[in-house]
Amino acid sequence: MVLVALIATGCLQKERQVVVISLNDMHANIDNFPKFAGLMDSLRSVYPDLLLLSAGDNRTGNPINDRYKDPSIPMVELMNATGFDLSVLGNHEFDGGQDELAHVIEKSDFDYVCANIHLPSDSKINVSPYKILEVNGVKIGVIGGIQIGKNGLPDSHPLNLEGIKFDSIANVLPAYIDELREKCDLLFLLSHGGHEYERFIASRFPELDAIFGGHSHTKVADMTIVNGVLITQSECKLKYVTLSKFTLKKGKVTDKSDTLISIPLFETENADVRAMVDQYNSDETFQQVVANVVTPFSNRESLGCLMTDAIRYEAEADMGFQNPGGVRCDSLSAGPLTLKEVYRLDPFSNDIVAFTLSGEEIVNMIRCCWFTDGGAPHCSGCTYSFKLNENDEISNLSVMLENGKPLDLKAKYKIVMNSYMASVLDFDHEDPGQSTFQSSNKMLLDYLQDHPDIDYHAVARVRLQH
Repeated sequence: MVLVALIATGCLQKERQVVVISLNDMHANIDNFPKFAGLMDSLRSVYPDLLLLSAGDNRTGNPINDRYKDPSIPMVELMNATGFDLSVLGNHEFDGGQDELAHVIEKSDFDYVCANIHLPSDSKINVSPYKILEVNGVKIGVIGGIQIGKNGLPDSHPLNLEGIKFDSIANVLPAYIDELREKCDLLFLLSHGGHEYERFIASRFPELDAIFGGHSHTKVADMTIVNGVLITQSECKLKYVTLSKFTLKKGKVTDKSDTLISIPLFETENADVRAMVDQYNSDETFQQVVANVVTPFSNRESLGCLMTDAIRYEAEADMGFQNPGGVRCDSLSAGPLTLKEVYRLDPFSNDIVAFTLSGEEIVNMIRCCWFTDGGAPHCSGCTYSFKLNENDEISNLSVMLENGKPLDLKAKYKIVMNSYMASVLDFDHEDPGQSTFQSSNKMLLDYLQDHPDIDYHAVARVRLQH
């Protein structure tokens, strides 16, 4: 009896470990998947029961995936092959529309979670607020949460979100925390909310053991604990993953730690995944050369100037504007520009909308874009400069036309912008706008036909005054 009691006591006191690999904002970077899969093979040889979690934005950024004959299925098949356990919905999961998202989830061997989405009753999108997983006898509750912008929606085209309502992550968490803390030994938030917001959540909800974050593409290289909550984020595009360890004894967490691991530096590839990626990349359509880049593009400002020049030229407008969040590349190398790179730069295929706006309405639009999209819009046909006041709001905005004259606040101008901007920018204007029935990337391709050699070295049209 004494021996049995000692054994039982030892079992109760035995330490248990949960290992989690988390990553975020892969944005369809399928080319890093062979090494990523090789890394996972290596880690599973040491931690066979590890969990693999995605904090959202699995798609949008690579036309090989986004414009595949069955859009986004390459990422689904690669994530299935690599053994993902869960993903949260990211804002870009909606870029193909709701039916496409429902199809992607149906084809996935893993579940999607999101607690702050409220779907209509007839929705085909199969997503749960949370999932309870079990590893080594440890029950783990994983709640999902998606970013909400100033307009009350995730950062996707509003047309893709029709009929869906959203709440803030902070508003919905208390009910799920109360429910899951009684059932689970560990409680995680799988969040596509942005690092600063995730720090805020941690400060509010110490009941969470960890937040595996995404959306802001933040590289959290050093272990970060806020209010007792471990917070991770591993930049973007499969550059890194985060390995987190949780040690429990008698059902209580006694230790937690994490390590950031570089995927490109890992030397071994998974041969099967390499074959899959090579097959996806075998479509030669996207290797078509559409222009020549004379000098490299080294920043998003010059790329935004190219994009706005294209829509202004094709629409024969006075000015063109592009929200900064719609420029999806940081740079372009000198040399041949392929169709793949054009669609990587602008993956959204948003319609271009033409407006007749007064100078005053244009000024208000620029201010609104700064507030809504988190940055100054790129432009063509004008330049402008501004200061930021102590509340990070635009002041002293000065707009100059291409002919060197100041913008006339009372005059009317034909301006063009993409339909995302037209939908989300809430500024006063009389003209509701008219679609050109042409997409932004189609206009860019047409522009490049007439301008086969492009050189935007040192081109900049927006300046922050000091």
